[in-house]
Amino acid sequence: MRENNGFKREMWRFLRPLMWFGCPFAALLLAYVMADPFKVIGNYESYYPEQVAGGVSLNPAHVATRNYLRQHQSGHYDSFILGNSRSIYYPIAAWRQHLPEGSRCYHYDAANESLLGIWQKLRFIAHEGDTLRNVLMVVDAGLLEKVDCDHWHLCETPPELTGYSNLVAFHWYNLKTFLTPTFLVAYIDYSLFHRLRPYMLRKSLLTDDMFVYDAKGNECNFVPLEQQIADGSYYDEARLRVFEGVQFPDSVSPPVIGKPQRELLDSISSIFARQGTSVQIIISPLYNQIRLNPNDLQCLKQLFGSDHVNDFSGPNLWNTDLHNYYEASHYRPHVAVAVMDSVY
Repeated sequence: MRENNGFKREMWRFLRPLMWFGCPFAALLLAYVMADPFKVIGNYESYYPEQVAGGVSLNPAHVATRNYLRQHQSGHYDSFILGNSRSIYYPIAAWRQHLPEGSRCYHYDAANESLLGIWQKLRFIAHEGDTLRNVLMVVDAGLLEKVDCDHWHLCETPPELTGYSNLVAFHWYNLKTFLTPTFLVAYIDYSLFHRLRPYMLRKSLLTDDMFVYDAKGNECNFVPLEQQIADGSYYDEARLRVFEGVQFPDSVSPPVIGKPQRELLDSISSIFARQGTSVQIIISPLYNQIRLNPNDLQCLKQLFGSDHVNDFSGPNLWNTDLHNYYEASHYRPHVAVAVMDSVY
Protein backbone atom coordinates (compact mmCIF):
# COMPACT_ATOMS: atom_id res chain seq x y z
CA MET A 1 0.00 0.00 0.00
CA ARG A 2 2.82 2.38 0.90
CA GLU A 3 4.50 1.62 -2.43
CA ASN A 4 1.25 2.39 -4.25
CA ASN A 5 0.85 5.73 -2.44
CA GLY A 6 4.45 6.59 -3.22
CA PHE A 7 3.89 5.86 -6.87
CA LYS A 8 0.81 8.13 -6.91
CA ARG A 9 2.77 10.96 -5.29
CA GLU A 10 5.54 10.61 -7.86
CA MET A 11 3.05 10.54 -10.71
CA TRP A 12 1.32 13.67 -9.37
CA ARG A 13 4.68 15.39 -9.02
CA PHE A 14 5.37 14.55 -12.66
CA LEU A 15 1.92 15.48 -14.03
CA ARG A 16 1.37 18.71 -12.11
CA PRO A 17 3.79 20.86 -14.16
CA LEU A 18 2.42 19.32 -17.34
CA MET A 19 -1.07 20.38 -16.30
CA TRP A 20 0.11 23.89 -15.54
CA PHE A 21 1.69 23.99 -18.97
CA GLY A 22 -1.21 22.32 -20.74
CA CYS A 23 -4.04 24.45 -19.35
CA PRO A 24 -2.95 27.71 -21.01
CA PHE A 25 -2.34 25.87 -24.27
CA ALA A 26 -5.78 24.25 -24.08
CA ALA A 27 -7.31 27.66 -23.41
CA LEU A 28 -5.54 29.14 -26.43
CA LEU A 29 -6.58 26.19 -28.58
CA LEU A 30 -10.19 26.66 -27.53
CA ALA A 31 -9.98 30.39 -28.25
CA TYR A 32 -8.54 29.62 -31.68
CA VAL A 33 -11.35 27.20 -32.54
CA MET A 34 -14.07 29.52 -31.21
CA ALA A 35 -12.73 32.68 -32.86
CA ASP A 36 -11.62 30.97 -36.09
CA PRO A 37 -9.65 34.12 -37.03
CA PHE A 38 -8.48 32.78 -40.40
CA LYS A 39 -11.88 31.23 -41.22
CA VAL A 40 -10.41 27.80 -41.87
CA ILE A 41 -12.58 25.78 -39.47
CA GLY A 42 -16.17 26.83 -40.13
CA ASN A 43 -18.02 27.28 -43.42
CA TYR A 44 -19.18 30.78 -44.27
CA GLU A 45 -21.74 32.21 -46.68
CA SER A 46 -19.28 35.02 -47.35
CA TYR A 47 -15.70 35.07 -46.13
CA TYR A 48 -15.63 38.86 -46.12
CA PRO A 49 -18.17 41.44 -44.98
CA GLU A 50 -19.85 43.62 -47.62
CA GLN A 51 -17.10 46.19 -47.35
CA VAL A 52 -13.70 45.28 -45.98
CA ALA A 53 -11.74 47.92 -44.15
CA GLY A 54 -8.95 45.98 -42.53
CA GLY A 55 -8.69 43.00 -40.25
CA VAL A 56 -7.20 39.54 -40.27
CA SER A 57 -5.57 38.52 -43.54
CA LEU A 58 -7.12 35.37 -45.04
CA ASN A 59 -5.62 32.77 -47.35
CA PRO A 60 -7.09 33.76 -50.77
CA ALA A 61 -6.78 30.25 -52.24
CA HIS A 62 -8.65 28.80 -49.25
CA VAL A 63 -11.40 31.43 -49.57
CA ALA A 64 -11.66 30.83 -53.34
CA THR A 65 -11.84 27.05 -52.90
CA ARG A 66 -14.41 27.01 -50.10
CA ASN A 67 -16.51 29.66 -51.85
CA TYR A 68 -16.30 27.72 -55.12
CA LEU A 69 -17.53 24.54 -53.44
CA ARG A 70 -20.44 26.49 -51.99
CA GLN A 71 -21.37 28.25 -55.23
CA HIS A 72 -20.41 26.12 -58.21
CA GLN A 73 -23.43 23.82 -58.44
CA SER A 74 -25.71 26.81 -58.84
CA GLY A 75 -23.12 28.98 -60.61
CA HIS A 76 -22.13 26.39 -63.25
CA TYR A 77 -18.86 28.24 -63.82
CA ASP A 78 -17.09 27.80 -67.13
CA SER A 79 -14.66 30.74 -67.20
CA PHE A 80 -11.83 31.32 -64.72
CA ILE A 81 -9.27 34.01 -63.98
CA LEU A 82 -6.17 32.43 -62.43
CA GLY A 83 -2.92 33.83 -61.12
CA ASN A 84 -1.38 35.53 -58.13
CA SER A 85 -2.72 38.62 -56.37
CA ARG A 86 -2.29 40.70 -59.53
CA SER A 87 -5.07 38.72 -61.19
CA ILE A 88 -7.71 39.99 -58.75
CA TYR A 89 -7.68 43.40 -60.44
CA TYR A 90 -9.12 42.00 -63.68
CA PRO A 91 -12.84 42.86 -63.46
CA ILE A 92 -15.21 40.08 -64.44
CA ALA A 93 -17.64 42.53 -66.06
CA ALA A 94 -14.89 43.78 -68.40
CA TRP A 95 -13.65 40.27 -69.21
CA ARG A 96 -17.17 39.01 -69.92
CA GLN A 97 -17.49 41.54 -72.74
CA HIS A 98 -14.83 39.57 -74.63
CA LEU A 99 -16.36 36.13 -73.96
CA PRO A 100 -19.24 34.22 -75.52
CA GLU A 101 -22.64 35.28 -74.29
CA GLY A 102 -23.70 33.54 -71.09
CA SER A 103 -20.16 32.84 -69.84
CA ARG A 104 -20.09 32.30 -66.08
CA CYS A 105 -16.90 33.68 -64.55
CA TYR A 106 -14.97 33.06 -61.35
CA HIS A 107 -11.78 34.45 -59.80
CA TYR A 108 -9.55 31.60 -58.59
CA ASP A 109 -6.43 33.39 -57.34
CA ALA A 110 -3.85 32.65 -54.67
CA ALA A 111 -1.28 34.67 -52.75
CA ASN A 112 2.18 34.09 -54.24
CA GLU A 113 0.63 31.61 -56.66
CA SER A 114 2.73 28.74 -58.02
CA LEU A 115 2.56 26.64 -61.19
CA LEU A 116 1.59 23.62 -59.12
CA GLY A 117 -1.17 25.69 -57.54
CA ILE A 118 -2.62 26.61 -60.94
CA TRP A 119 -2.45 22.99 -62.12
CA GLN A 120 -4.16 21.79 -58.94
CA LYS A 121 -6.97 24.31 -59.36
CA LEU A 122 -7.57 23.36 -62.98
CA ARG A 123 -7.61 19.67 -62.07
CA PHE A 124 -9.98 20.38 -59.18
CA ILE A 125 -12.40 22.35 -61.37
CA ALA A 126 -12.52 19.51 -63.90
CA HIS A 127 -12.98 16.96 -61.11
CA GLU A 128 -15.93 18.94 -59.73
CA GLY A 129 -17.64 18.73 -63.12
CA ASP A 130 -17.28 22.29 -64.36
CA THR A 131 -15.87 22.99 -67.80
CA LEU A 132 -12.87 25.16 -68.59
CA ARG A 133 -14.41 26.98 -71.50
CA ASN A 134 -12.38 30.18 -71.03
CA VAL A 135 -9.28 30.86 -68.93
CA LEU A 136 -7.37 34.07 -68.35
CA MET A 137 -4.01 33.26 -66.76
CA VAL A 138 -2.11 36.22 -65.30
CA VAL A 139 1.59 35.43 -64.77
CA ASP A 140 4.99 37.02 -64.29
CA ALA A 141 8.56 35.80 -63.81
CA GLY A 142 8.00 35.22 -60.09
CA LEU A 143 5.00 32.95 -60.67
CA LEU A 144 6.64 31.09 -63.55
CA GLU A 145 9.63 30.32 -61.34
CA LYS A 146 7.61 29.08 -58.39
CA VAL A 147 6.97 25.34 -58.54
CA ASP A 148 5.19 24.86 -55.20
CA CYS A 149 3.39 27.15 -52.77
CA ASP A 150 5.05 28.96 -49.89
CA HIS A 151 4.32 27.13 -46.66
CA TRP A 152 2.71 29.62 -44.30
CA HIS A 153 -0.85 30.39 -43.35
CA LEU A 154 -1.61 32.83 -46.19
CA CYS A 155 -0.20 30.61 -48.92
CA GLU A 156 -0.57 26.95 -47.91
CA THR A 157 -2.52 24.94 -50.49
CA PRO A 158 -6.16 24.27 -49.52
CA PRO A 159 -6.49 20.59 -48.53
CA GLU A 160 -9.33 20.11 -51.02
CA LEU A 161 -6.81 20.57 -53.84
CA THR A 162 -4.44 17.87 -52.57
CA GLY A 163 -6.97 15.18 -51.73
CA TYR A 164 -6.52 16.27 -48.08
CA SER A 165 -2.96 14.96 -47.97
CA ASN A 166 -1.80 18.24 -46.37
CA LEU A 167 -4.76 18.64 -44.00
CA VAL A 168 -2.65 18.52 -40.83
CA ALA A 169 0.00 20.85 -42.25
CA PHE A 170 -2.64 23.33 -43.45
CA HIS A 171 -4.18 23.66 -40.00
CA TRP A 172 -0.81 23.61 -38.28
CA TYR A 173 0.40 26.68 -40.19
CA ASN A 174 -2.75 28.57 -39.19
CA LEU A 175 -2.56 27.50 -35.55
CA LYS A 176 1.15 28.31 -35.39
CA THR A 177 0.50 31.83 -36.66
CA PHE A 178 -2.30 32.29 -34.14
CA LEU A 179 0.00 31.22 -31.29
CA THR A 180 2.73 33.65 -32.35
CA PRO A 181 2.90 36.38 -29.68
CA THR A 182 3.13 39.19 -32.24
CA PHE A 183 -0.05 38.01 -33.95
CA LEU A 184 -1.90 37.43 -30.68
CA VAL A 185 -1.09 40.95 -29.47
CA ALA A 186 -2.21 42.49 -32.76
CA TYR A 187 -5.35 40.36 -32.94
CA ILE A 188 -6.44 41.11 -29.36
CA ASP A 189 -5.64 44.80 -29.75
CA TYR A 190 -7.67 45.06 -32.96
CA SER A 191 -10.54 42.96 -31.57
CA LEU A 192 -10.84 45.26 -28.55
CA PHE A 193 -10.34 48.68 -30.16
CA HIS A 194 -11.04 48.10 -33.89
CA ARG A 195 -8.13 50.33 -34.85
CA LEU A 196 -5.35 49.33 -37.25
CA ARG A 197 -2.01 50.47 -35.95
CA PRO A 198 1.19 50.50 -38.05
CA TYR A 199 2.77 47.56 -36.20
CA MET A 200 -0.21 45.38 -37.11
CA LEU A 201 0.49 45.69 -40.83
CA ARG A 202 4.07 44.43 -40.65
CA LYS A 203 4.60 40.86 -41.86
CA SER A 204 0.91 40.73 -42.90
CA LEU A 205 -0.26 40.22 -39.32
CA LEU A 206 -3.39 42.17 -40.22
CA THR A 207 -4.40 43.97 -43.40
CA ASP A 208 -5.70 47.41 -44.31
CA ASP A 209 -7.09 46.22 -47.64
CA MET A 210 -10.33 47.93 -48.61
CA PHE A 211 -12.66 46.34 -51.15
CA VAL A 212 -16.24 45.33 -51.81
CA TYR A 213 -16.60 41.55 -52.09
CA ASP A 214 -18.89 39.64 -54.44
CA ALA A 215 -19.07 36.00 -53.38
CA LYS A 216 -20.77 34.90 -56.60
CA GLY A 217 -17.64 35.48 -58.66
CA ASN A 218 -15.20 35.56 -55.72
CA GLU A 219 -14.40 39.08 -56.87
CA CYS A 220 -12.88 41.98 -54.96
CA ASN A 221 -13.95 45.41 -56.18
CA PHE A 222 -11.59 48.16 -55.09
CA VAL A 223 -14.07 51.05 -55.18
CA PRO A 224 -12.94 52.40 -51.75
CA LEU A 225 -9.34 52.73 -52.96
CA GLU A 226 -10.45 54.32 -56.22
CA GLN A 227 -12.48 56.85 -54.24
CA GLN A 228 -9.40 57.75 -52.21
CA ILE A 229 -7.44 58.24 -55.42
CA ALA A 230 -10.21 60.39 -56.87
CA ASP A 231 -10.31 62.69 -53.84
CA GLY A 232 -6.50 62.96 -53.72
CA SER A 233 -5.94 61.25 -50.37
CA TYR A 234 -4.39 57.98 -51.53
CA TYR A 235 -0.91 58.88 -52.82
CA ASP A 236 0.51 60.35 -49.63
CA GLU A 237 4.19 60.72 -48.88
CA ALA A 238 4.55 57.22 -47.45
CA ARG A 239 2.93 55.59 -50.51
CA LEU A 240 5.00 57.62 -52.94
CA ARG A 241 8.19 56.41 -51.28
CA VAL A 242 7.52 52.78 -52.25
CA PHE A 243 7.85 53.73 -55.92
CA GLU A 244 11.37 55.09 -55.52
CA GLY A 245 14.31 53.19 -57.02
CA VAL A 246 12.39 50.11 -58.14
CA GLN A 247 12.41 50.56 -61.93
CA PHE A 248 15.03 48.87 -64.13
CA PRO A 249 14.04 49.64 -67.74
CA ASP A 250 17.16 48.13 -69.29
CA SER A 251 16.92 44.84 -67.38
CA VAL A 252 15.82 41.35 -68.37
CA SER A 253 14.84 38.78 -65.76
CA PRO A 254 17.03 35.67 -65.58
CA PRO A 255 15.49 32.55 -67.14
CA VAL A 256 13.14 30.90 -64.66
CA ILE A 257 11.53 28.04 -66.60
CA GLY A 258 13.58 24.92 -65.98
CA LYS A 259 12.62 21.25 -66.22
CA PRO A 260 10.11 21.15 -63.30
CA GLN A 261 8.45 24.39 -64.43
CA ARG A 262 8.18 23.17 -68.01
CA GLU A 263 6.67 19.87 -66.90
CA LEU A 264 3.97 21.69 -64.93
CA LEU A 265 3.30 24.11 -67.78
CA ASP A 266 3.02 21.15 -70.13
CA SER A 267 0.49 19.52 -67.77
CA ILE A 268 -1.50 22.76 -67.66
CA SER A 269 -1.43 22.96 -71.46
CA SER A 270 -2.64 19.35 -71.66
CA ILE A 271 -5.65 20.15 -69.47
CA PHE A 272 -6.55 23.03 -71.77
CA ALA A 273 -6.22 20.76 -74.82
CA ARG A 274 -8.48 18.09 -73.30
CA GLN A 275 -11.07 20.66 -72.26
CA GLY A 276 -10.94 22.64 -75.51
CA THR A 277 -10.20 25.75 -73.46
CA SER A 278 -9.92 29.19 -75.00
CA VAL A 279 -6.97 30.51 -73.02
CA GLN A 280 -5.10 33.78 -72.96
CA ILE A 281 -1.92 34.19 -70.92
CA ILE A 282 -1.02 37.70 -69.80
CA ILE A 283 2.48 38.54 -68.62
CA SER A 284 1.82 41.40 -66.23
CA PRO A 285 2.89 45.00 -66.95
CA LEU A 286 4.79 45.38 -63.70
CA TYR A 287 6.02 48.74 -62.46
CA ASN A 288 9.61 47.46 -62.27
CA GLN A 289 9.86 47.55 -66.12
CA ILE A 290 11.93 44.34 -66.15
CA ARG A 291 11.38 42.29 -69.32
CA LEU A 292 10.55 38.60 -69.14
CA ASN A 293 13.48 36.51 -70.34
CA PRO A 294 13.14 35.74 -74.08
CA ASN A 295 13.77 32.03 -73.45
CA ASP A 296 10.85 31.89 -71.01
CA LEU A 297 8.63 33.79 -73.42
CA GLN A 298 9.53 31.38 -76.23
CA CYS A 299 8.79 28.39 -74.00
CA LEU A 300 5.31 29.73 -73.22
CA LYS A 301 4.61 30.31 -76.90
CA GLN A 302 5.72 26.79 -77.79
CA LEU A 303 3.44 25.26 -75.17
CA PHE A 304 0.36 27.45 -75.53
CA GLY A 305 0.71 29.00 -78.99
CA SER A 306 1.98 32.45 -79.93
CA ASP A 307 -1.55 33.82 -80.30
CA HIS A 308 -2.31 32.94 -76.69
CA VAL A 309 0.71 34.51 -74.95
CA ASN A 310 0.72 38.28 -74.43
CA ASP A 311 3.86 39.90 -73.08
CA PHE A 312 3.38 43.26 -71.31
CA SER A 313 6.58 43.09 -69.29
CA GLY A 314 9.26 45.75 -69.68
CA PRO A 315 8.69 49.48 -70.27
CA ASN A 316 5.20 50.28 -71.53
CA LEU A 317 2.65 53.08 -71.59
CA TRP A 318 1.35 52.21 -68.11
CA ASN A 319 4.48 51.86 -66.00
CA THR A 320 5.74 55.30 -66.96
CA ASP A 321 3.16 56.73 -64.55
CA LEU A 322 3.06 55.53 -60.96
CA HIS A 323 -0.58 56.60 -60.67
CA ASN A 324 -1.51 53.50 -62.68
CA TYR A 325 -0.42 51.42 -59.66
CA TYR A 326 -1.64 51.05 -56.08
CA GLU A 327 1.96 50.36 -55.09
CA ALA A 328 5.02 48.98 -56.85
CA SER A 329 3.59 45.43 -57.11
CA HIS A 330 -0.04 45.85 -58.17
CA TYR A 331 -1.56 47.75 -61.08
CA ARG A 332 -5.02 49.27 -60.94
CA PRO A 333 -8.14 47.77 -62.59
CA HIS A 334 -8.21 50.30 -65.44
CA VAL A 335 -4.80 48.96 -66.52
CA ALA A 336 -6.14 45.39 -66.42
CA VAL A 337 -9.13 46.45 -68.52
CA ALA A 338 -6.85 48.09 -71.09
CA VAL A 339 -4.69 44.96 -71.18
CA MET A 340 -7.75 42.78 -71.85
CA ASP A 341 -8.97 45.14 -74.56
CA SER A 342 -5.63 44.86 -76.34
CA VAL A 343 -5.53 41.05 -75.98
CA TYR A 344 -9.06 40.31 -77.18
